[in-house]
Amino acid sequence: MDMTVKDAAGLSRGPDRRLLDRVGAGRRETDRAAADLLPSQSASALGTSNPAPRYLLLMLLVFMVGLCAVRAANTAFAPMLYDQKKIVEVGQALAGGKNYLTHDLNIETRGLRHAHIANLTRAPYVAVIGGSQWQEAHADLARGDDFYNAHVQGDYYEDILAVPEMFVRYGKLPEQVIISIREDLFTPVADRADTLWVPALQDYRAMAKRLSIAAHDAYTAELTPRLRQSLSLPLLKANVIRHFNAPAAPHISTLSKHPTLDVLLADGSIRRSERRDAVLTRQRARADALSAAYQRRNQPPKIDENGVIAVDKVLEFLTLQGVRVTLAHPPFNPVYWNAVQDSPYLDGVRRIEAITDDFARKYGMDVIGGFDPAKSGCMAEDYIDGEHANARCLGRIVDQFLKLDEKRRAFASVGGRNGL
Repeated sequence: MDMTVKDAAGLSRGPDRRLLDRVGAGRRETDRAAADLLPSQSASALGTSNPAPRYLLLMLLVFMVGLCAVRAANTAFAPMLYDQKKIVEVGQALAGGKNYLTHDLNIETRGLRHAHIANLTRAPYVAVIGGSQWQEAHADLARGDDFYNAHVQGDYYEDILAVPEMFVRYGKLPEQVIISIREDLFTPVADRADTLWVPALQDYRAMAKRLSIAAHDAYTAELTPRLRQSLSLPLLKANVIRHFNAPAAPHISTLSKHPTLDVLLADGSIRRSERRDAVLTRQRARADALSAAYQRRNQPPKIDENGVIAVDKVLEFLTLQGVRVTLAHPPFNPVYWNAVQDSPYLDGVRRIEAITDDFARKYGMDVIGGFDPAKSGCMAEDYIDGEHANARCLGRIVDQFLKLDEKRRAFASVGGRNGL
């Protein structure tokens, strides 16, 4: 029969009474309770530890290694977006007269433009500064003039400062520039749907300093939009699939047309691959143009007045440097243009035209092209969407520039002979 009984503290008494552990012997209950807490408070002193912090640290380390691996892989599979060394290499090749064949035109155009201009052997006679609406303006459209296409993707007013800064910094400022004023050029930073313009901020701020004007400080943090994009797993998946399915790899070449690869030409322009040309049909262009027009009919372009001031100042600067500036409006697809008539959007476009006319009057500049495609004779079959025209359409605008330039040269020649 078990004669063991327990007192109020739960301790055994009687014949089978067990002794307390040495650490608890002779202590009050409060002392023993405090001793029970000792392992969690002084784990290191007793040679034990809580595994939770180490586990969290390990997981954080694995996560960071994973992010670095994703970034490294995206850089390897899409070097023209993320690998600065590759971008510089291609810029040097273009400046040397070679072309570069690439999977697609999703590239970092501002970094490439910087590297290209830095390595030009001489200043071009005329350069186009604008967005991708000008991407197919090839040098042969200038009929022998030294022509450089300095377009970037998704241009905003920062680019109108940044690209001239590149020319000035490397002593390659052209005698003439065509500056494109598109309808969304002055969009405030907070209202932009893309971040392609962010890599131009360093050059933009450098030119703003030259002009003694304030520059905005958007994206001063290290985690830039491009860095965040490079950490994308879906992007990595797409890059890997493209890499292993592509029939040809990107490379430097003398070819100006390729069956499956788009071409970055030495003059700064592009030519799409034969495969891409086949996909971009007139029917698709019409559908894209109508879709874009209906989305924007009630959304007039927004205008950052600080952007207008910044462009005004750079136009003044270029004029003082002896550069002749011609302003241009890139024409829309007639399908798009017709679909936005009598809309708030068109009212906003008229405001952009008025700002451009003010610049032209102030500095004695000509304006070529026009948002209305009829002004340049551009037709629907010249477009791949609502705004990107082919070389035929763009050639008509360049012709307007060439005629003006011919008159200026003739006038200067007569003035020189007459001692004027």
